[in-house]
Amino acid sequence: MKKYCRYCSFCICGDCYYCTAKEKTLKRVDRAVNCNDFAISELGDVDTGKQYKPREVVEQPCEQMTIL
Repeated sequence: MKKYCRYCSFCICGDCYYCTAKEKTLKRVDRAVNCNDFAISELGDVDTGKQYKPREVVEQPCEQMTIL
């Protein structure tokens, strides 16, 4: 699961985006981050309220090549 600040329960939206866990303002909340304090919010996206839906993994068929 990718972690986005906008779906984190520690992210607050006001005049700017603020992370209460790290106690700093955020410049971008639309990129995936690697944060150990991430906790998925039950309310969804900070701005729209949409719930997080991870993309379905599509496996592409691969063929084995033989070298003679």
